[in-house]
Amino acid sequence: MEGKGMATERSSLPGASGEHSGNSEQSGNRAQSEMQAHGGEMAASGAVNSPGPWDQPESPSQWQRPRVRVDARLLEATLLNLHKRIAAVPLVFDIPGTEEVTAERAKLLSQIDDYLLPRVRQSAAPLLVALVGSTGAGKSTLVNSIVGSQVSLTGVRRPTTNSPVLACHPDDMHWFAENMFLPTLPRVRQEGLARPGRDGLLVLAASEGMTKGIALLDTPDIDSVVRAHYDFAYQFLDASDLWLFMTSSSRYADAPVWELLQHARERGAALGVVLSRVPPSHRTELVAHFNAMLDANGIQAENRFVIPETGIVDGYLPDDIFQPIRDWLNETAQHADRRVAVLSQTMAGTLDTFKTRVPRLAAHVDAQVVLRNRLRREAEGAYATALGAFDEGACDGQLLAGEVLTRWQDYAASGDLSAALRGKRGIATIRRGGKRARTDATTTRYAALETALRSALQSLVVSIADRAAEQVASIWRDNPGGAALLDAAEEDRVRDERAKREFESAFGTAAEDAGSGPGGARPGAFDRSSPDLSLRVSRAVSAWQDQLMRLTQSEVTRQQSGGTLHDIAPVSVVALVAMLAAPGQGGGLFPAPREAAREGSDDKDGAREILVSVIGTAATDAVIKQARQDLRQRVGLLLDEELRRFGEVVEEAGHIDAVAAVRLYQAEYSLEAAR
Repeated sequence: MEGKGMATERSSLPGASGEHSGNSEQSGNRAQSEMQAHGGEMAASGAVNSPGPWDQPESPSQWQRPRVRVDARLLEATLLNLHKRIAAVPLVFDIPGTEEVTAERAKLLSQIDDYLLPRVRQSAAPLLVALVGSTGAGKSTLVNSIVGSQVSLTGVRRPTTNSPVLACHPDDMHWFAENMFLPTLPRVRQEGLARPGRDGLLVLAASEGMTKGIALLDTPDIDSVVRAHYDFAYQFLDASDLWLFMTSSSRYADAPVWELLQHARERGAALGVVLSRVPPSHRTELVAHFNAMLDANGIQAENRFVIPETGIVDGYLPDDIFQPIRDWLNETAQHADRRVAVLSQTMAGTLDTFKTRVPRLAAHVDAQVVLRNRLRREAEGAYATALGAFDEGACDGQLLAGEVLTRWQDYAASGDLSAALRGKRGIATIRRGGKRARTDATTTRYAALETALRSALQSLVVSIADRAAEQVASIWRDNPGGAALLDAAEEDRVRDERAKREFESAFGTAAEDAGSGPGGARPGAFDRSSPDLSLRVSRAVSAWQDQLMRLTQSEVTRQQSGGTLHDIAPVSVVALVAMLAAPGQGGGLFPAPREAAREGSDDKDGAREILVSVIGTAATDAVIKQARQDLRQRVGLLLDEELRRFGEVVEEAGHIDAVAAVRLYQAEYSLEAAR
């Protein structure tokens, strides 16, 4: 602390204990308690509003509660279980509140690791007092004065390094040097005069001036412009037994001051308050206003100190200025009842916050599970609808229009189909140029019809798959969590595609234009089907047509053993047309062959009737049914592959345990039972 010094006195505000005396007990209804380690058990008591194992021994005070014995090993086991469950919490979806819950999870884990477990395991460890406050309040000067040596750097401005200093008696150094306190934090022992450590490094300073059983921690300023310093300060507070908050008369109304005090109130921590740099001429007004603000905000700090402006000597406060604070700290450490009251209040206060914080975390986990299931259901529903649309489109005659209808009528009316079915040569085509001309014309008409049918089926499958993809992408993007998933997945796929193109370019195999997908779609976009779907559909339809031909061949062979059919292909085409036709769609739409017309046909035979004339009614029904089932199964597999793209997006976000929330609730319940 620089500039003007300060003189210290105990505040006379409500809640303060009046004038300080060396060995006097606190007046009023101060908690009487004790906590001892006996074979893994602790006799514990609790402060006001701290139910659980920290109950009070029999006392005439209003805090009187029956004393209970806490099993330290059981408490440690339940804390470890809760830690495990919190660490396993899946936070994979960016839903409202995720950022806050992520920070809260880190705080819960930090409090268990840095404070609760070390304190349960080492109940005899020195009390850790965190001195925290505003910039320029004089924390470092107060620390140096209490310790009796220059262990913490002072200056008009805080050092840019984020290196807090912990001062304790040499005999207590092992408690803090062996990583029992803040086990993940690197530390270094201080030698000689005060000097800062590296950023994020705890400096340990041993001094004979410190009383055994207590350690004083000078933390980074709570109003530091460096966010890491601010977070670091709160981490130390959550790992401390007693908070000594210090602010100046010029900064006590600042927002960071009250954010920290509210944090202390919510956590139920044992707290002392120091108001420094108080001008004597305005002492009454400033102290009264500060205390009024404390009371109005529900800050239960019985020990309130005032440090007026005064001179300093060689960087230290005069003895009579800081001695009341030092005496209070020493007595808290040396008197068993006060020590246990501090430990009970702070530890119970921390555990009490878990009653609401852990359920909030569990509720967020439930929301994650609900979102995952919802996204999956929406995707599955869209593709189930797509399969239904295919069933309808493949059976209502819609495909038998346009080019397909033209090709069928051309093929059916040419006489080629009739000739093929009867094992005869087409007369009309023979007259046009002999055997070669007839063969070429027949082949052309048949190939055109087959191509038109295949193209119609492929177009139907691709169109319904595109509609399903567009529907899923649209629904997901209406949800912040789903939109974030799609954006991240598209970025990954674009990055992978770019890397693939660069690799292919380097080896001379890159396509000339790989900048966009089919129809100008963005690379990696999920609102369209996979770029290779058309190729996969083509292969599936070809394989299905081969299967239909084999099925037709089997029925023809069975029905017309030794028949005169030259080629089974025309029969399979007729079966395909009959399968795609709507019920009752007959010859008015599909004219009978010319040969049949000349022989007196009434032109009312459709594709199904033609197939019946070849293999019979029962076989026709069986072939059409089997063909539809086979085609539906193949299309269903294609749609499942498309659906899997969205399932992979959900899975790539991270695993979510459906019962993680239940395990959190159970772990919190076990902790409360152990208390």
